[in-house]
Amino acid sequence: MNTKLFSHSPIKFVLRVWILAMACILFSGEVRAQHFGHDMRDYFDFGEQFYAAAIQSADAASVEIRVNTAYGLFSFLKTDKAHASLGQYYAVRDLSIELREHPAGSVLKALNTRDTIYAATFAETTSKDAWRSYVRSMPLTDIQLPQSVELHFEVRDGFLARLANRPNSFDLTLRPYHHAKSVTGADSNVLGCSDVYVFDRAGDGNILRMKNWGATTEFSHDLMTGISFAMPVGVKLDSLNIGLTQTSNLLEEKNFLSVSRGNITIHGDQIIPSQLFVTSLVDSEILYKLSEPMTSDSLSHYASVLCTIPGKKLEQGKYRIDVKVFSGNIVRSFTQPIELQWHSMPLSLDNPRDAVPPLAHITTEEEYKNLSSGSRDEQLRKLYSFWKDRDPTPETSYNERMAEFYQRADYAYFNFARGPRVLDGATTDRGKIYILFGAPTNIERTFLVGEQPVEIWTYSNNVKKVVKFSDPGGHGDYKLTEVKPL
Repeated sequence: MNTKLFSHSPIKFVLRVWILAMACILFSGEVRAQHFGHDMRDYFDFGEQFYAAAIQSADAASVEIRVNTAYGLFSFLKTDKAHASLGQYYAVRDLSIELREHPAGSVLKALNTRDTIYAATFAETTSKDAWRSYVRSMPLTDIQLPQSVELHFEVRDGFLARLANRPNSFDLTLRPYHHAKSVTGADSNVLGCSDVYVFDRAGDGNILRMKNWGATTEFSHDLMTGISFAMPVGVKLDSLNIGLTQTSNLLEEKNFLSVSRGNITIHGDQIIPSQLFVTSLVDSEILYKLSEPMTSDSLSHYASVLCTIPGKKLEQGKYRIDVKVFSGNIVRSFTQPIELQWHSMPLSLDNPRDAVPPLAHITTEEEYKNLSSGSRDEQLRKLYSFWKDRDPTPETSYNERMAEFYQRADYAYFNFARGPRVLDGATTDRGKIYILFGAPTNIERTFLVGEQPVEIWTYSNNVKKVVKFSDPGGHGDYKLTEVKPL
């Protein structure tokens, strides 16, 4: 379902993006001013640009389709005066969503929409930090349940009439719900269950917030989960059990053994009667609230649960949510996959070829030799072990020190490269100082005819240093010439 922007050689791919960006800068004065005034870590931040997911309702009457697209997928034009209050730039997004039989491929239902996206600044139009969500309910009337189906998505740039992203699809198992209890009382489908909602945080009142990351969520956070239920009149929930099982790790090892990562039991007094999770607002973030059903059904009544699965120590990887619902002697079970990701992971961490070289600035020769040896997976394993020993917050899986180091490395790779053909900025003298001390509080540049270009970095913060670089050849290969206290 998810698509990576980079695959085998991320730095080489970004180089092509960089060359295109530089061309835009050279031929547009407006772009030049905004581009160089913007922190390039955001511009070159990599990751997903498209997310999609589907949540089946408790009564099996519909599926809530969720799509999230990054602004960077689309081409933007300058907004006219009549619409200037909405944003300086605008793009047109075309979405095509089909519910297909699996594996036959026949279209059962379809949604098509065309909307306008507005951006406040030019920098926002190219940023993958800017998102636009789309949420729509697709009725399941005239579809026989249970059934395995495929959801197919196509995103097009409305201006260029081209695919903005490669087509995406994923399989979905639609569960049935029976409004009446069977004569024998053994039909588990009288317990209608929605898919599991995973919220990021609670808002004001009964509002719950969800970043629209499709079937993924941020790692190193507790998982706030919610489920809605539908039952025939006379049937009630006794309890339910929610478990979390890890099915793969960060390296996606083939021999990884699934392991339980948490188990919670919800009792009757914790069940919220007559309430469902309902979408209340959509933008780059989806808001939900618990409220009474908007349509009344005299044959059914509803309930919901909200619980938190401890997840601060859970690492990146794929997991499975297992749900068991109990009502007397009736038990209904279903599972749902989820992936924990580091959504803002620095680019240089994606491949040890980029992650290991900057470590030369903080390791011994022997340590560096060990970290740079072995297969890709072996290097990644050693890399994460190296940073785990230096984690300032071992009670969580998020390593702030490693994150800051590689955010600086990303910036150095692109801003201090010795030439357009080799993105080696993190291994240069300027890259080393930037990685060790961060961004200077002031930079002075001197370009005099007949003299070497000079840069002086001043750290007026707690670093309290003045660092001088010179470029003997005048080609951007700056060498460290002096470091003195401020």
